Amino acid sequence: MACAFSAPARAADAQRSSEWAEATPGPDVNIGRLNRALEFTFTDSSLAGTRAVVVVHRGAVVAERYAPGFGRDSRFLSHSVAKFLLGAVVGTAVRKGLLDVKAPADVPEWRARPGDRRAGITVEHLLHMSSGLRWNESYVDALGDLAVAMNGRGYRDEAAFVASYPLDHEPGTHYYYSSGAANLLSGVVRRAVGGDRTSYLGFMRRELFEPLGMESAEPEFDVAGTWIGSSWFYATARDYARLGQLYLQDGVRQGRRILPEGWVTYTRTPGPAPNNTPRYGVMSQTPWPDRGSDAFGHRGHLGQALIIVPSRQLVVVRLGHSSRSRVGTRALNTALRLLMETIPAN
Repeated sequence: MACAFSAPARAADAQRSSEWAEATPGPDVNIGRLNRALEFTFTDSSLAGTRAVVVVHRGAVVAERYAPGFGRDSRFLSHSVAKFLLGAVVGTAVRKGLLDVKAPADVPEWRARPGDRRAGITVEHLLHMSSGLRWNESYVDALGDLAVAMNGRGYRDEAAFVASYPLDHEPGTHYYYSSGAANLLSGVVRRAVGGDRTSYLGFMRRELFEPLGMESAEPEFDVAGTWIGSSWFYATARDYARLGQLYLQDGVRQGRRILPEGWVTYTRTPGPAPNNTPRYGVMSQTPWPDRGSDAFGHRGHLGQALIIVPSRQLVVVRLGHSSRSRVGTRALNTALRLLMETIPAN
């Protein structure tokens, strides 16, 4: 086992079949406020591209809405919400004894160079976005943005592309949000679970998608066979919610442990880099969207969002397109907060 985790109390396993239970919101839920929050999420000018919202409370879908042309069977692109899924995939590999978060990341390019300081980068450094590797992810510098170069130019091996960059900081000392770190980590996972696309996809299906009932799950791979875990994953809104529900249930589904004991707490714990002011955990933004809550999860490009709120036994999924401006970000956070606040704390 990679590391010792302190397991929180196990949550009730409310979801017992491959289909979601549906329920009318309880008497403690303000249905009027819930409907107004849904309306805001679909009609605010900065969120006009909302295509799907699913609200799960205590293991049952209590609210769900789709834009015209979309429905329960529609698959949506994750963008960076894929990183949260990547954290779960790493967790399953840790539980199986295939990865050790404290061990150096298995990157062949670094092993081949005796004395390469990058060989000191651990799996945990990649999970915490604190590898120290040179990276630029601003999405405003068309020439220098490495994330745009990595995804936009169709590199055959995105993990190798990231591995080619030097260290700018000692591993573990500096936080920097990096889609490159996610894809480098995904390459490490691929090698740990078999080494090729077939074995990687088989592992994801067998250890995560099938136990959760995520029948729509469709990860996209590069030519080298590595899942592009930074941003390329398709699923229905309900299947994104299944991933969130797994975290509410301490990584257990129908009595079967999928994530290691304590992995949820580990995920929610911010990495130790001194400049980690966004409070990034293990492929997880926490607390989010408001610092005063216990919510965590991940946001993706154009306003994709998966949010888990343990104190309210709540999962919220929002998918679609929205403005990338500060106004759009603020509107998305407002929408998520409004949806959260309709459900009282337990």
